Amino acid sequence: MKQRQIVNNQEKASIRAQFEHEILKAQNEVKNNTLQQIGQELHDNIGQLLSIVRINLNVVEEMSLDIETLDYIKQTSELVALSIQEVRSLSKSLDGDFVQQFGLIESITHDLQRIRKTNKFLTEITVEGEPFSLGYEKEIVLFRVTQEILNNMMKHSAASNVTLSVRYSDRQFLLSIKDNGKGFDYAAVMKRDMSDSGSGLRNILRRCNLIGAECIYESVVGSGTSINITMATNS
Repeated sequence: MKQRQIVNNQEKASIRAQFEHEILKAQNEVKNNTLQQIGQELHDNIGQLLSIVRINLNVVEEMSLDIETLDYIKQTSELVALSIQEVRSLSKSLDGDFVQQFGLIESITHDLQRIRKTNKFLTEITVEGEPFSLGYEKEIVLFRVTQEILNNMMKHSAASNVTLSVRYSDRQFLLSIKDNGKGFDYAAVMKRDMSDSGSGLRNILRRCNLIGAECIYESVVGSGTSINITMATNS
């Protein structure tokens, strides 16, 4: 009996260690993913905006203070305001505890905004019910899983629209992600070797299972993909 209890305690400790390892891994992946986004956005968005500001200011220096000058000053002021907004958005991303501070919904919304700025995808998010905290450990894993799914859609789906819906209720949390892309053969991907592209999908399923969530893929070649992640909230 005592031996069985020792074994049981060892198994629990092993599961907990694995859980904590996955949480840390998810945190690091979120940070690394964010840094890649920031580098691209600094180049594509803020860099271009500030370049225009500099050109406008150079023009202002050579002009008299007439109506045309005032228009240039107004335009420059608007560009500076937009630059400040971009900087604030990026400063949130730099915060390693973004999910903990701002919550799951705002974190996902921020990621969708980043995707929309590429001008390659239309994104939309809807929320049903009153959002509440699922606990930081679960939310950081859910956010990382969502990032993985969205990144896969951007790379492989050839989609133009991505919709995400979240539903909170007393008993269940539901996160649904859909695209209008080319779809794929789920069964065929799952049969691939772990070293092949199927490992990413298995990793998503494994992480969901780790936090007690169920992840179901529905995809038909030529008809897009739908992923539903459900998790009990009354336990």
